[in-house]
Parts: sequence; C-alpha cells; structure tokens
Amino acid sequence: MGAGVGSPVPVREAGDRAGRARFSPVEGGTMSGGTVQPVERRRTRTPAQPDQPFRLTLLGGWELQAGGEAVAMSSSGQRLLALLALRGRTQRDYAAGILWPESDDQSALANLRTTLWRVRQRARGAVISTQHEIELAPLVSLDIDGLVAAGRYLLEDGSGDSPADCAEIGRALAGHEPLLPGWYDDWVLTERERLQQLQVHALEVAAERLVQSRHLASALEIAQAATQVEPFRETAHCAVVKVLLQQANPAQAVRHYRRYESLLDRELGIRPSDHLRDLVRPVLSTT
Repeated sequence: MGAGVGSPVPVREAGDRAGRARFSPVEGGTMSGGTVQPVERRRTRTPAQPDQPFRLTLLGGWELQAGGEAVAMSSSGQRLLALLALRGRTQRDYAAGILWPESDDQSALANLRTTLWRVRQRARGAVISTQHEIELAPLVSLDIDGLVAAGRYLLEDGSGDSPADCAEIGRALAGHEPLLPGWYDDWVLTERERLQQLQVHALEVAAERLVQSRHLASALEIAQAATQVEPFRETAHCAVVKVLLQQANPAQAVRHYRRYESLLDRELGIRPSDHLRDLVRPVLSTT
C-alpha cells in the first residue's frame, strides 16, 4: 500500500468455492459425454436482475453471464470478481491492496468501495460484503470449479475408475483453456501457474493409469495433452516417450525426445535430465 523442469508445484486450495467442488465422470463439472460444454456468448448491456444465477468464466477469457446473456463490467469490476473467484472470501483491505498496489491504503479502499458499488449496479446479488470481508455469492457458478474438481478427482479419487472413464475425464481436463490469457497481474500469473500445475499433474496421473491398463492409444493422447499445457515440463515428455516405447515406436520416441531437447536448448539453454536421456539411449543408435 508475484520450478524446475518437471517439478510439480504444491496445489493450494482454489478458494472456498472451488475447494468444495466435486466431480463425477457421469455428472461431472463442465463435461457431458467427455466433452467440455461451450459457454454460449451473447452481448448485452442490461444489468442483471437481482438474485438470478450468474456464470463467471475465467478460462480462455473473462465473461459474466446472467440468464444466458453477458453482463458488461468495468475493468476494475472484472478484476474484483476474478480475485474473489480465485481466492474465495477475502478481507477488504487485502483485496484493495492486491487490486490497487500503487495506491496508499486509504485510496485503495476508496477504489474498492467505488468498484463494489458499480458491480452491484451491473450484477446485483453477485457479491456478498460485510464491513471487513467480501466474497462471491453462492448463486455465482465458476468454470474453474470444473477444472479443479476434475484434476483433484484424478489425483485423489479416480484410481478405481475404468480406463474409459479415466480417458474421458482426462480429455475433458485437457480441453480447459488457460486462466485469463492476456492478464499479467502478479496474482493472476500465480493462479494461472497453480491451475496449470494441477491440470498437467492430473493428466500425467491419468496417462500412467492408462499405461498400466494397456490402453496405450488413450495414454499417448493424454500425455501429449500434458505437454501442450506445460511445454517445458519434463515429466510430461517422459510420459510421451514411455508410451511410444511401449507401443514399439522407437523412431517416434527419439523424434519426440529430439524436439524436446531442441526446445530446452533454444528457449532455456539447458538439456534434458539424465533420466529422460536414459529412456531413449537404448534406441538412439538403432534409429
């Protein structure tokens, strides 16, 4: 008044709301039949009516919908709602400091009060506030809940699922877009990295389970999706190489290794670990 290659980052709770999200391969999150359901996007400048449900989208871009129609919101209002979605119930002074880091305490709190008033004009009932705290109302649903629930399900609860269910949930998880692309606030970058780590770690777990059940085509699909989420993450590339070798495709395994080796050298000036090199070393001389 802001990992080393292949190292998973511990996952912090995604706020009280996301932490309560659950996932079922039948009823689950934002998926139906293994596909991520698109959000219908229509534009309006009409304020939402009080006490109607809202849908807040943060993956792939910011959008607030009420009754299937988009609600216009100022930049500061967008950031306030995004912060509450990602951090849950928040102290007023903390939110003010995060959103207006260049301002002194008094000015930041004044900005917060003004922003809250404007949000209420556009989306009445979306935010609950007390003298000291603010949070999103329960009638605001979040697209990030689907990502968090699917990721945690694979990491914590999905070991007994059939291979088909595991692949279905993995595909749905892989389909989620990055958090708020184009936003570069420190707190957004932190949350984007956290969600990506959850996403890619869960995809790696799903790929490993599919390898163990000998569903190698699905395992390769999920492992490759993990490399798209985190192109520098070595454990994801290890998963791809392992599947290709188990499929008896050594030439493809070596090509994938060479592309990853070139990426690391070009972008970071480092080499793959001994572990990954050891995976492909037996086939390097034969391809």
